[in-house]
Amino acid sequence: MRRLLHHLIAVAVLGTSFAVTAHAHHSFAMFDPDKLVTLTGTVKEFQWTAPHALLWLVADQDDAAAGDNAGKLWSIELSTSPGPLTRLGWTKHSLVPGDAVRVDINPLRSGEPGGSFKKLTILKTGQVLTTAPPSPAP
Repeated sequence: MRRLLHHLIAVAVLGTSFAVTAHAHHSFAMFDPDKLVTLTGTVKEFQWTAPHALLWLVADQDDAAAGDNAGKLWSIELSTSPGPLTRLGWTKHSLVPGDAVRVDINPLRSGEPGGSFKKLTILKTGQVLTTAPPSPAP
């Protein structure tokens, strides 16, 4: 009986810690993975933070892809944090305020100005930044 009680307590503790961990994980359900929007604009701020880096972008006033949110500030969430980004060649200075960029995102389902980062091109240099590891050569 005592052994059974210890086993039940262990299962309860493990189950509780798993539930807390699963609940604490950030969901990307707010973004529409079936839509890809390409915005052109200017970097306002790049936040090199965990659990996800953030890009604040002012969409160009005449950007048709931005729709009613042209000229507005967009919050674009990267899918990862500084550690993995560093391994992909990013630094906290990869994007600086004033950079003119073109960025592909999965937009927010709500229609608000925001999205999930897919790919970015710095227009002045042509440098492409992604959060996906490079594909192996054929």
